[in-house]
Amino acid sequence: MPSSPVRLMAIGVAVLLLVGCWPLGPSPSLTPTVTPPTSPLPTTTPTVTPIPPQPLMTTLVLWVPEDLSPYAETEAGALLAQRLEAFNQTQADLQVETLVKKAHGRGGLLDFLRTASVAAPSVLPDLIVLDLEDLRVAAQAGLLQPMDGVLPAGLAEDRYPFAAELGQVGGQTMGVPLGVEVEHAAYWPGLFAAPPLTWTAVVSAGVPFVFPAGGQDGGVNDTTLIEYLGAGGRLADAEGNPSLDEEPLAAVLEFYAQAAAAGVISPSVTLSITDTEGCWEALRSGQAGIAAVDSRRFWTAPNPGLAPAPLPSRSGRVITLARGWMVGLVTSDPNRQERAMELLAWLLAPEGYGPWTQSLGYLPATRSGLASWAVDESSRAVLGALLEGAQAAPPQPVREAVGPVLQEAVEAVLTGQHTPAEAARQAVESLQP
Repeated sequence: MPSSPVRLMAIGVAVLLLVGCWPLGPSPSLTPTVTPPTSPLPTTTPTVTPIPPQPLMTTLVLWVPEDLSPYAETEAGALLAQRLEAFNQTQADLQVETLVKKAHGRGGLLDFLRTASVAAPSVLPDLIVLDLEDLRVAAQAGLLQPMDGVLPAGLAEDRYPFAAELGQVGGQTMGVPLGVEVEHAAYWPGLFAAPPLTWTAVVSAGVPFVFPAGGQDGGVNDTTLIEYLGAGGRLADAEGNPSLDEEPLAAVLEFYAQAAAAGVISPSVTLSITDTEGCWEALRSGQAGIAAVDSRRFWTAPNPGLAPAPLPSRSGRVITLARGWMVGLVTSDPNRQERAMELLAWLLAPEGYGPWTQSLGYLPATRSGLASWAVDESSRAVLGALLEGAQAAPPQPVREAVGPVLQEAVEAVLTGQHTPAEAARQAVESLQP
């Protein structure tokens, strides 16, 4: 029989009661189960190789005359270019930039140096190569820095005595000779029993002797100056004023007079020659057996058979006057000065300096430089004696003061207007206040 609704309701209530009385377990957690992590795999940190800091590059600027250009298509140009490139290769943080300018005049080295020092100091070079007189002018104008205390080690011992004198301006070292020229004699050895080193030897040999007695620009030639200095003469007094000594000058003029009387000096020929180039031509053409020559001419165009010798002097004393290209220091920055001296030392190192100067015909200013010349030993001995006995050419103001006076004396004797004693006395008196 179907259950009544009352019966069904009673059964449902009983079930609920039974369930409500059943013991309950703990309430299920709502926190999620976390699985303990396994040990992490080791991670590799990339190794970064540190890049060493690159040195800052310093560019040294060198100004040179066209005569010394490393870009010239000559043996000398190639040798200098190779030397500069080799220097660059030895330096990690230093390079040399070489600029070539005219030697003299407007737009020349000294002119640019003056202009840039005022208008554009940033373009000034660290080192500059000037001729001797321009270096003296630049130093006196305050355009160069003294080099005392920064010169390359060993240079003082290696350079010839004249080299230190040549770079002195106002008691300071303002330049270092890079290559010099001097006057010396050249002669045909077959005409002489021995090298004609004295005036007596020249006169007694009876062989024609030429020198540029005509002078230049109204001034006397180097040959007469050299002979006068070799006889013990001075060009300035104790106070530095231009002056002449009568006895040595009279001795030189007496040599000219005796040589003219013996036919060794032809006044007409000698007075027509105004430079050593004319002497060279006279020697090669057979007009002379001995002549005053320029060292650069002799050593770049040697004539087979000619021999070099010092100019003849009263006692055989070896003396000459040196002038040439000088390196001056422009930068005032101590660090750049130090690097500039590294370059100078490199340029004067004998393995490069000797061949380079020889290819140009300029004589080296250091003994090690001459030792690297490829010449026979007799020629090396003559060159060594010349460089040991050389003196700095006198400053232009001194030369301008004494040059015309000496030239007048030479002409007066060779033309027979005055005796040697009279000409010497007049020359000395003309310089007295």
